[in-house]
Amino acid sequence: MDRFSIELAGVPMEIQSRYNYCRWFCRNYLTSREPSFSVYVEDSRLEEMREYNADMRDEFLERDGIYSVIASKLPYYNRVTLHGACISYRGKGYLFTAASGTGKSTHIGLWKQYVGADVDIVNGDKPIFQIEEKSGSTKITAYDTPWCGKEGWNRKHSAEVAAICFIRRTEDGSNHIRRVSPEEAISIMLRQMFHPYEPEATGLMLELFDKMIENLPLYLLECDISEDAVRCSFEALTGEKYISRGIQNTLEEINQLWRMPNKMQEAN
Repeated sequence: MDRFSIELAGVPMEIQSRYNYCRWFCRNYLTSREPSFSVYVEDSRLEEMREYNADMRDEFLERDGIYSVIASKLPYYNRVTLHGACISYRGKGYLFTAASGTGKSTHIGLWKQYVGADVDIVNGDKPIFQIEEKSGSTKITAYDTPWCGKEGWNRKHSAEVAAICFIRRTEDGSNHIRRVSPEEAISIMLRQMFHPYEPEATGLMLELFDKMIENLPLYLLECDISEDAVRCSFEALTGEKYISRGIQNTLEEINQLWRMPNKMQEAN
């Protein structure tokens, strides 16, 4: 059994894993801080995951199981996980979420491609969100994690979230965006949440998500994969006028800029 500690969203935690791959996967998050809790995937849970992912190797199943356990622990620390892609623009965070295969990674890649240096990645698939109540206001901060999707887009980077955007794909070449109410948004959000195993943690998670959708502007973007789709979401989310400057970054450059290094990082 391999034991090591990582820190995610400011919370140190001990990972107990069967496979050394998990330490490598979390290499950029190793820490020497005293862990707040321990994470372990039970044999029964691993077996259950095998039934639904028969072609996946056990070390990858354990990696995903570890994230599920972390998601169950974080609500006790005012943090939640969400299936979505989060970028920052001039220091403000923008979360794009949608069903798998809809194109959220494609859309944030287009932001980087057309907007350029002012756009950075937080996490391409599974960020963590901290919800803080301070002086009568709510601050929501997105943090990176090593669980970042098949593109591997992730940086040691956090950003205060300014808006959430739900994406639907269109096939007719039209792009449009509108504000949605918390009541309309909650059904979409529920499908993108990682539901904890414990009822108490589930209750805390739902309370935290309520604070997110009550305190952030919420948008529904129906779009294709064009520069006009970037213009549409950019103007609504940032409040700025989009100015076309052509392609600023190629996909190869984006992959270089947004993927974490392979080198194992020393515990800090």
